[in-house]
Amino acid sequence: MLPILVFGLIWQQYAVNIPKWDDHALRHFLFNVDQEPTVTGKFYQLFKQHNEHRIVFDRLASLLDYQLFGQLNYVHLMLVGNLSLVGLLWIFVAALRRSRPAVSGQSALYAVPIGWLLFNLSQWENMFWGMAALQNFSVVLWVIAAFYFLSYTTHWRLAFVAGVLATITSGNGLMVWPLGFLILLLRLPAFSGKDNRTSLGPIIGWLAGAAFVVALYFTGFEKPDGVKYVRPGILELSKGWFAVIGAAAEALPFNSPLRTSIVLGGLLTLVIVGIVGWGLLTNRLVLVNLFRRLLSPKTATGKPATGLSSMTVFFWSCAAFILGTSAVVAWARTGAGIDLLITSRYKMYSLTGLALVYLYGAALLPKPAARWWLIGGIASSVFFAALSYFAFLNETIWWRHWLTTNQFNWTHSSSNATFSLDSVSRRYTPPTPAFYDEALPVIYGPVQQTPVAVGITKIPGGYTIKNTTVPTQGLGDAGAYLMARSAKRTYLFPVWQQQQSMVKAHFSPDHLFTNGFESTILSAETDAGTYQLFVLIVSNANTYELRPTNQTIVSSGPPTTVEAKNW
Repeated sequence: MLPILVFGLIWQQYAVNIPKWDDHALRHFLFNVDQEPTVTGKFYQLFKQHNEHRIVFDRLASLLDYQLFGQLNYVHLMLVGNLSLVGLLWIFVAALRRSRPAVSGQSALYAVPIGWLLFNLSQWENMFWGMAALQNFSVVLWVIAAFYFLSYTTHWRLAFVAGVLATITSGNGLMVWPLGFLILLLRLPAFSGKDNRTSLGPIIGWLAGAAFVVALYFTGFEKPDGVKYVRPGILELSKGWFAVIGAAAEALPFNSPLRTSIVLGGLLTLVIVGIVGWGLLTNRLVLVNLFRRLLSPKTATGKPATGLSSMTVFFWSCAAFILGTSAVVAWARTGAGIDLLITSRYKMYSLTGLALVYLYGAALLPKPAARWWLIGGIASSVFFAALSYFAFLNETIWWRHWLTTNQFNWTHSSSNATFSLDSVSRRYTPPTPAFYDEALPVIYGPVQQTPVAVGITKIPGGYTIKNTTVPTQGLGDAGAYLMARSAKRTYLFPVWQQQQSMVKAHFSPDHLFTNGFESTILSAETDAGTYQLFVLIVSNANTYELRPTNQTIVSSGPPTTVEAKNW
């Protein structure tokens, strides 16, 4: 419970009910559903394509939340998505209990390292993003739940339901169907009757159901307009694949997070492939007998057949899903910049891969070795989680500030403090209270403070602004914000605080940040015009200072053409 509690407290502290990017599509979905006069039209909106995905699960959660509370609350969506991690942890505990009956009374203790690997601030982007939490966390839960039911039980129908949920949550959920079919083949003896005759009913049912679900998924499917993939070479693709698999290493205190992630990804891949290869070698006779049984099920009588262990099948299928998804991500994203592959939204697969390798050792090692495996797992996972809470606190704070300043920019589009919001947004997602509500007289008032020195660098599409003197204000909404003001309107922008090492901070979050900040203002985020720059300083005591920089920037405005989207 401890990793879940720490994770939950941090989430509760920084979660804010403001949409980001694709979150707006969920509000649009609610609007479209209300506009549809027919039941078939409403179902079309539910199953309508979103990028390459069918996000039915996200939409159902949004619709239910709206029906229950009268408005869409993105914090509720985050909560549901984050609870998927609890479900995933429960599945790993259940697999450990079934695979190692001798420690069934201590299965929760043996699963502690898995808890710290799944519940930490490496997950910050998904955990604070409503739609991403529902999609990126939940799809892993549904897929691994399906593998669990197929590997450890004969409840293949429950696995089928989990497979459907995975498919309507995210595109990579489609991988559950071929991998589930392989599990059923490998576990043929589990479906044998009293006379030892193999029942092919589950396999036939799985294939028929899969064909129906996949056909529905691709009915009317169109490649999204405006998507231009830059295909990498084999070397870059391999590095990108390893980067996704080893992305958890970004939390480690090394100078090159990308290189460290590639190294960890390569090692983790070798370990996983080595385990699978060793399993194939040691179970080769079992596999031969299984396929003989498949080819002639009616003659398979006499001595009951033996099959692969449930943990072996479970590990193989989960490993294939993690490695396969990582390969797809690398194929689609490496060309756009390999650094993107270690961002938080993709870390779920790296963390789950680490948890899976630990689970395999905890389940199958001899008892004395398993105890040392547990001790080493607890020590390393707690250390890793602690590192993540320091390494990604800056991103977490920036994320909250980015959301709140974006809400300000949407709702204050004039030269004064007048509030404005379109009727659709007001109906479905009214604005959430924010720090700037009490600061409006200062934001739109006169400037009488001492100037703040900033350095401005022109970059493609905007400016980078740096400061080295403004003191840090705290770990919440307090802190420095950039403000750009023209004769027509005012914008707020978040800043990245300057950060020092954990050692220099004496392992205290309150001492993690030092004087100064850095920020980027893009022309795409502002109307065309000339803007004076100011620094808004918010203190922990809810006092506000607006200080000039005596600097101006010029924006060319948003691009005249934007990429087409299907949402």
